[in-house]
Amino acid sequence: MISKLAKNIAHFFVVQDIAEESKEIIYAYGMELLISDVLNTIIVLLIALISHTLPAVVVFIAVFMGLRKFVGGYHANSHLNCMFTLVIVMLIFSYGICNIGEQSAQIFSISFITIALPVIFYIAPVPHPNKPMSQEKGVKLRKRSYILTAVLSVAVIVLLIFQYRKLSLYVSSGILLSAIMALLGHFLNRGDNSKR
Repeated sequence: MISKLAKNIAHFFVVQDIAEESKEIIYAYGMELLISDVLNTIIVLLIALISHTLPAVVVFIAVFMGLRKFVGGYHANSHLNCMFTLVIVMLIFSYGICNIGEQSAQIFSISFITIALPVIFYIAPVPHPNKPMSQEKGVKLRKRSYILTAVLSVAVIVLLIFQYRKLSLYVSSGILLSAIMALLGHFLNRGDNSKR
Protein backbone atom coordinates (compact mmCIF):
# COMPACT_ATOMS: atom_id res chain seq x y z
CA MET A 1 0.00 0.00 0.00
CA ILE A 2 2.67 2.53 1.04
CA SER A 3 4.99 1.37 -1.74
CA LYS A 4 2.26 1.71 -4.37
CA LEU A 5 1.27 5.17 -3.11
CA ALA A 6 4.94 6.28 -3.13
CA LYS A 7 5.39 5.02 -6.72
CA ASN A 8 2.24 6.86 -7.84
CA ILE A 9 3.41 10.12 -6.24
CA ALA A 10 6.88 9.77 -7.79
CA HIS A 11 5.31 9.05 -11.19
CA PHE A 12 3.06 12.10 -10.79
CA PHE A 13 6.17 14.23 -10.13
CA VAL A 14 7.79 12.86 -13.30
CA VAL A 15 4.65 13.49 -15.41
CA GLN A 16 4.44 17.05 -14.05
CA ASP A 17 8.17 17.61 -14.89
CA ILE A 18 8.94 18.17 -11.22
CA ALA A 19 11.33 15.20 -11.14
CA GLU A 20 13.57 13.51 -13.69
CA GLU A 21 12.28 10.24 -15.16
CA SER A 22 15.67 8.57 -14.71
CA LYS A 23 15.44 9.15 -10.94
CA GLU A 24 11.81 8.04 -10.50
CA ILE A 25 12.80 4.91 -8.53
CA ILE A 26 14.92 7.00 -6.15
CA TYR A 27 12.07 9.49 -5.62
CA ALA A 28 9.64 6.60 -5.04
CA TYR A 29 11.94 5.10 -2.40
CA GLY A 30 12.38 8.46 -0.66
CA MET A 31 8.63 9.07 -0.77
CA GLU A 32 8.02 5.59 0.70
CA LEU A 33 10.29 6.38 3.66
CA LEU A 34 8.64 9.77 4.14
CA ILE A 35 5.09 8.33 4.08
CA SER A 36 6.12 5.57 6.51
CA ASP A 37 7.69 8.09 8.91
CA VAL A 38 4.62 10.36 8.76
CA LEU A 39 2.25 7.43 9.45
CA ASN A 40 4.42 6.19 12.33
CA THR A 41 4.49 9.69 13.82
CA ILE A 42 0.69 9.94 13.54
CA ILE A 43 0.31 6.54 15.25
CA VAL A 44 2.61 7.59 18.11
CA LEU A 45 0.82 10.93 18.56
CA LEU A 46 -2.66 9.37 18.45
CA ILE A 47 -1.80 6.76 21.08
CA ALA A 48 -0.10 9.42 23.23
CA LEU A 49 -3.08 11.79 22.97
CA ILE A 50 -5.71 9.10 23.57
CA SER A 51 -3.81 7.76 26.59
CA HIS A 52 -2.99 11.28 27.87
CA THR A 53 0.74 10.44 27.96
CA LEU A 54 2.13 12.91 25.41
CA PRO A 55 4.99 14.33 27.56
CA ALA A 56 6.04 10.82 28.64
CA VAL A 57 5.90 9.55 25.06
CA VAL A 58 8.00 12.47 23.80
CA VAL A 59 10.75 11.66 26.34
CA PHE A 60 10.55 7.92 25.67
CA ILE A 61 10.66 8.26 21.86
CA ALA A 62 13.43 10.90 21.97
CA VAL A 63 15.65 8.64 24.10
CA PHE A 64 14.86 5.55 22.03
CA MET A 65 15.38 7.21 18.64
CA GLY A 66 18.53 9.01 19.80
CA LEU A 67 20.08 5.76 20.99
CA ARG A 68 18.79 3.63 18.12
CA LYS A 69 20.70 5.75 15.64
CA PHE A 70 23.96 4.48 17.15
CA VAL A 71 22.96 1.13 18.68
CA GLY A 72 21.12 -0.25 15.65
CA GLY A 73 19.12 -3.46 15.85
CA TYR A 74 15.92 -5.02 14.60
CA HIS A 75 14.00 -3.56 11.67
CA ALA A 76 10.68 -5.01 10.56
CA ASN A 77 10.66 -6.52 7.08
CA SER A 78 7.62 -4.51 5.95
CA HIS A 79 5.93 -1.20 6.73
CA LEU A 80 2.88 -3.06 8.06
CA ASN A 81 5.02 -5.10 10.50
CA CYS A 82 6.84 -1.92 11.53
CA MET A 83 3.53 -0.19 12.30
CA PHE A 84 2.21 -3.24 14.16
CA THR A 85 5.39 -3.40 16.28
CA LEU A 86 5.15 0.34 16.95
CA VAL A 87 1.51 0.07 18.06
CA ILE A 88 2.34 -2.80 20.46
CA VAL A 89 5.33 -0.92 21.94
CA MET A 90 3.34 2.31 22.33
CA LEU A 91 0.39 0.53 23.98
CA ILE A 92 2.70 -1.23 26.43
CA PHE A 93 4.44 2.05 27.22
CA SER A 94 1.35 4.29 27.39
CA TYR A 95 -0.92 1.93 29.32
CA GLY A 96 1.68 -0.10 31.21
CA ILE A 97 4.87 1.82 31.95
CA CYS A 98 3.14 5.19 32.40
CA ASN A 99 0.80 3.73 35.02
CA ILE A 100 3.54 2.42 37.29
CA GLY A 101 3.47 4.09 40.72
CA GLU A 102 6.17 6.44 42.01
CA GLN A 103 7.84 3.88 44.30
CA SER A 104 7.81 1.15 41.67
CA ALA A 105 9.12 3.62 39.08
CA GLN A 106 12.41 3.82 40.98
CA ILE A 107 12.80 0.02 41.06
CA PHE A 108 11.88 -0.32 37.38
CA SER A 109 14.24 2.51 36.35
CA ILE A 110 17.21 0.90 38.06
CA SER A 111 16.24 -2.54 36.75
CA PHE A 112 15.87 -1.26 33.17
CA ILE A 113 19.31 0.35 33.03
CA THR A 114 20.86 -2.65 34.83
CA ILE A 115 19.51 -4.91 32.06
CA ALA A 116 20.14 -2.52 29.15
CA LEU A 117 23.71 -1.39 29.87
CA PRO A 118 25.46 -4.77 29.50
CA VAL A 119 23.43 -5.59 26.37
CA ILE A 120 24.28 -2.33 24.62
CA PHE A 121 27.90 -2.36 25.75
CA TYR A 122 28.36 -5.93 24.56
CA ILE A 123 26.63 -5.97 21.16
CA ALA A 124 26.31 -2.38 19.89
CA PRO A 125 26.24 -1.43 17.14
CA VAL A 126 24.06 -4.09 15.54
CA PRO A 127 24.08 -3.75 11.74
CA HIS A 128 21.12 -4.57 9.54
CA PRO A 129 21.56 -6.86 6.50
CA ASN A 130 20.28 -4.07 4.23
CA LYS A 131 22.76 -1.55 5.66
CA PRO A 132 26.29 -2.96 5.53
CA MET A 133 28.65 -1.32 8.01
CA SER A 134 32.36 -0.76 7.54
CA GLN A 135 34.64 -1.57 10.46
CA GLU A 136 35.54 2.11 10.79
CA LYS A 137 31.88 3.14 10.97
CA GLY A 138 31.22 0.31 13.45
CA VAL A 139 33.95 1.61 15.78
CA LYS A 140 32.57 5.15 15.55
CA LEU A 141 29.00 4.03 16.26
CA ARG A 142 30.16 1.81 19.13
CA LYS A 143 31.89 4.73 20.86
CA ARG A 144 28.88 6.99 20.39
CA SER A 145 26.46 4.34 21.65
CA TYR A 146 28.63 3.79 24.75
CA ILE A 147 28.86 7.50 25.50
CA LEU A 148 25.15 8.21 24.95
CA THR A 149 24.06 5.14 26.94
CA ALA A 150 26.35 6.12 29.83
CA VAL A 151 25.14 9.74 29.79
CA LEU A 152 21.47 8.69 29.72
CA SER A 153 22.04 6.16 32.51
CA VAL A 154 23.68 8.85 34.66
CA ALA A 155 20.68 11.08 33.86
CA VAL A 156 18.36 8.32 35.14
CA ILE A 157 20.32 8.15 38.42
CA VAL A 158 20.35 11.96 38.80
CA LEU A 159 16.60 12.11 38.14
CA LEU A 160 16.06 9.47 40.83
CA ILE A 161 18.25 11.36 43.30
CA PHE A 162 16.15 14.50 42.75
CA GLN A 163 12.92 12.48 43.07
CA TYR A 164 11.87 12.71 39.40
CA ARG A 165 11.01 9.02 39.44
CA LYS A 166 8.47 8.97 36.63
CA LEU A 167 10.76 10.94 34.33
CA SER A 168 13.62 8.55 35.12
CA LEU A 169 11.30 5.68 34.22
CA TYR A 170 10.53 7.20 30.80
CA VAL A 171 14.24 7.69 30.06
CA SER A 172 15.19 4.21 31.26
CA SER A 173 12.33 2.71 29.21
CA GLY A 174 13.80 4.27 26.06
CA ILE A 175 17.22 2.84 26.94
CA LEU A 176 15.71 -0.60 27.58
CA LEU A 177 13.78 -0.61 24.29
CA SER A 178 17.01 0.26 22.43
CA ALA A 179 18.71 -2.70 24.11
CA ILE A 180 15.81 -5.03 23.29
CA MET A 181 15.81 -3.97 19.62
CA ALA A 182 19.59 -4.43 19.49
CA LEU A 183 19.28 -7.89 21.00
CA LEU A 184 16.50 -8.86 18.57
CA GLY A 185 18.52 -7.60 15.64
CA HIS A 186 21.63 -9.40 16.88
CA PHE A 187 19.87 -12.78 17.04
CA LEU A 188 17.60 -12.42 14.01
CA ASN A 189 20.39 -11.16 11.72
CA ARG A 190 23.05 -13.58 12.99
CA GLY A 191 25.42 -14.43 10.18
CA ASP A 192 24.45 -11.38 8.09
CA ASN A 193 27.08 -8.65 8.35
CA SER A 194 28.70 -9.40 11.67
CA LYS A 195 30.14 -6.27 13.23
CA ARG A 196 33.22 -8.01 14.54
